[in-house]
Amino acid sequence: MLKVTQLSYQHQRDTLLSDITFDLLAGELLVVLGPNGAGKSTLLKCCAGTLKPSQGSIHLNNTTLEQWPLNELAQSRAVLTQQLSIPFALRVHEVVSLGLSPWSLTIKEQDKAITDVLNMVGMAHFSDRVFNSLSGGEQQRVQLARVLVQLLAHGEQDLTGKLLFLDEPISALDLQQQQIVMRLLKTMTERGMSIFCVLHDLNLATLYADTLLIIERGETVYYATPSKMHHTSVVENTYKADLIQIDHSEKPLPQWQFRH
Repeated sequence: MLKVTQLSYQHQRDTLLSDITFDLLAGELLVVLGPNGAGKSTLLKCCAGTLKPSQGSIHLNNTTLEQWPLNELAQSRAVLTQQLSIPFALRVHEVVSLGLSPWSLTIKEQDKAITDVLNMVGMAHFSDRVFNSLSGGEQQRVQLARVLVQLLAHGEQDLTGKLLFLDEPISALDLQQQQIVMRLLKTMTERGMSIFCVLHDLNLATLYADTLLIIERGETVYYATPSKMHHTSVVENTYKADLIQIDHSEKPLPQWQFRH
């Protein structure tokens, strides 16, 4: 699906990413973790094609990003950055409709696609509200619906070949909505979608991710399944935090608590 090989990125004289290599398979949720300034958002932008790497290669379905026709790429790959604001008085359904720009759909097809994704994120009842009147968490869910509709425009069940990039998609959400969104992402991967997701919440990441990629100062410090983090000091060494590693009560997965 997505193959990243020896990717590096320099800005002026600063090396922000160095020799990053990983694969993102069909139906996989890859969660990227790391301290502030580690290079997570820069890595996402390089892999999504919005920044050009200084070195290395990125292949999507065995084709480099540069070789993809722009409209075909937009139909296969969607990107949600941390920037949520919109400088216009658009209504919620109008914001979501922006995700349909790569597609030629009838009005009826557009309305159905928009309603479907708004239902997925629990925002259908806000369809006619002005986007900028919503809370930060509500805006985040609408923006998630926008990138989802870009990949789900035709409502197909098999999402193999679809790639979703998310940069901290639950940062403004309460606990219930965090759980709803993470479960929704797992539902998408079960249908074949590949998801590259930047998170800060270690416990949610280990609970829902198929694979974790932890970076520090632009370099890979961990790339494996969450279960392999048991009895390692990767998290403590990377985040420089005083933590206790425990087991999840229902799954054989590590979780972390702060020491008092």
